[in-house]
Order: sequence, then structure tokens, then C-alpha cells
Amino acid sequence: EHAVLVGTGIGVTPFASILQSIIHRYLEIKRTCPNCNYSWTSEINTSMFKLKKVDFIWINREHKSFEWFVSLLSQLEAEQREQGGEMSDFLEMHMYVTSALQRTDMKAVALQMALDILHKKEDKDLLTGLKARTNPGRPNWDKVFTRICEENRGKVTIFYCGNPHLA
Repeated sequence: EHAVLVGTGIGVTPFASILQSIIHRYLEIKRTCPNCNYSWTSEINTSMFKLKKVDFIWINREHKSFEWFVSLLSQLEAEQREQGGEMSDFLEMHMYVTSALQRTDMKAVALQMALDILHKKEDKDLLTGLKARTNPGRPNWDKVFTRICEENRGKVTIFYCGNPHLA
């Protein structure tokens, strides 16, 4: 019901196919009026089975690693933004750059503040161009999993591909 996809580095490769499948299933239920071009979706659960929510967490050492996959992620964001409703928060993306200094590191405070201001103003991330903000450092897993549990979107299943030490 609630899938959490965690990929590190090139471990994201299998998730590319999963996310492509999600967008394909979503586009199958998307309808457009031939007269006025108004778009809407049929029941989202008919296409996604029992899936109610997907959290996609991608952890990379450097920001350049996001480049090859950003077009699909952009397409997913655009579809969510366009349709709203059930789809608006169906997929949530969380990007992390581990080589970047943490928000709490004094050397990075000014840079992080500037990136936050730009993100609020432009409504897109400076590094990836996505609406989802790229986070510096590693995820705080306690916060991540607490937030996921608090959402209460059904049974949570975590899928992981990447460095075995993190698993």
C-alpha cells in the first residue's frame, strides 16, 4: 500500500523501471475530453492495484549523478502537478547528496540558506531542476521513517538497492 524505494548511486537503476511503470499505468487511466481538452483521471486505484503512496529516496555522492535520470523524474512531477487530486501526493521524491556539507555545518549555512531561498522563489531545485529539493548529507533515517509512519497511508514495504553497508 505504501512503497518506499531507496536507491544509492547506480542502485537506482531497477527503480527507474518501476517509476516508468507507475507513469505508464497512470497515463493509461488519464482521460482527455476531445472537445475542450480538459484532462482527468479515472480511479487511480484501478491501475495501481493496492498502491496508495510511493516515497522515492535516492542517495548520491555527488549532484552530477542525478543528471541521467532527471528527465523521467521531471515527467513524473509534471503529471502530478497537472492532475492534482489523488495523484498530487502519490509520489514523493527525496534526493540526497552525501558529498555536500550538512545544513548544520557552519561552513555550509549561508549556501544552504541561499539554496532554500531560491527553491522557494523558483519552486524548483537549483541542482536538479526538480520541484523536490535536494538535501545535503545523508538522510536522518529516524526522521524519515517517523514521517512515513505518521502519514498512515497503509502497510509500508521498503525496497532497497545499493551499497550493502547502508542496507
